[in-house]
Amino acid sequence: MQAELLKKLDMDYTLSLLKDMIRINSIVGNEGELAEFLRNELEALGMKCIIDEVEPSRPNIYSKLIGEKIGKKLHFNGHTDTIPVVHGWETDPFDPVIKNGKLFGLGVCDMKTGIACTINMLRAFIESDYSFSGELSFSGVIDEEAFGKGAKALLTSDYGKVDAIVLGEPYSGDELKPIPLGITGKILYEIIVKGKAAHAFRPQYGINAVEELGKILANLDRLNFLEHPDFGKGNYSTLKIEGGYDIYSVVVPDLARMEINRLLVPGETVESAIKDMNKLIQSLNLLADVTINIKPPRYEAYVNDRKDPIFQVFDSVYRTVMGKAPLYEYTSGITDANIFAGEGNIPCLHLGPHQEVAHQKNEYIPLNCLEPLSKMYTLIATNYLM
Repeated sequence: MQAELLKKLDMDYTLSLLKDMIRINSIVGNEGELAEFLRNELEALGMKCIIDEVEPSRPNIYSKLIGEKIGKKLHFNGHTDTIPVVHGWETDPFDPVIKNGKLFGLGVCDMKTGIACTINMLRAFIESDYSFSGELSFSGVIDEEAFGKGAKALLTSDYGKVDAIVLGEPYSGDELKPIPLGITGKILYEIIVKGKAAHAFRPQYGINAVEELGKILANLDRLNFLEHPDFGKGNYSTLKIEGGYDIYSVVVPDLARMEINRLLVPGETVESAIKDMNKLIQSLNLLADVTINIKPPRYEAYVNDRKDPIFQVFDSVYRTVMGKAPLYEYTSGITDANIFAGEGNIPCLHLGPHQEVAHQKNEYIPLNCLEPLSKMYTLIATNYLM
């Protein structure tokens, strides 16, 4: 039966589907047309779809196949948004181009290939009438490249009540992109310093918010970063500083603010990071009033259990299809798994096309990744839902 299922995988269909997806502009904030395209494609296969309007004209799309017996629930996820077009493209980013065995187009790697191979798998299940237990579901979610609003919406739906999630992100399990066993989290501090205005020739009568902010900035290396055995220590980076006049005036500035990105390792939480910043600021005995806010996006760090069934199944499938063992790592970065696993405690497997160029000009995939990726998705589903 499994062999018959694999025979139903159609690479011409997958490539055609992928090209059609590239032609649709789904830059973050503009995901509606691609969601409608996916809905039509899935309904043509005989699947019922749910449209979840997360924001106006920005829907998530959900669909599922139900097995013959009660069993585990496996979910395949992709994000429908892409980054904006960056400078330097040598071709039209919305016109798929094949050259030297590579397919070029915006979002082809991150992550329309993962979605196309998932639909290829679902099509094979339907056409072969393959018997399985449990549920096999799919989602296309918005906003991964921004604030993760689509993933958060999915997590509150019935499609977030699953046993494992496979994300079609471009992690190929090789030296270039090992499979993440865990990913760091992050917060974005907003520090607002309120001083007291005065004539700048008599600064002793005021409280200089810019100078008080500078004292915080100069001591950020005193933050207490947890040492994690797999991830090492987190870090910080000051992203923005504001303060002082808009139009020149000789006035002690009474307001200043800065934004600081902080990487979190497992064991650190958003709450613990806020307490750490509070402790640092209190130790400086500043004259100004200081407020600490957290701006979106924020993500929790997480670690997967290598012994979880989804990783056990994947490891065997990868060896079968690729003829070698997959590589794993603990990595820094952000995907929707920070929401699914970090907040929802759902085991998450990243598996997608070979990546050399993402979030850059001339994004592409090697065409020879479509078949093995479709096979791995299919075998993961069958072996997990036995």
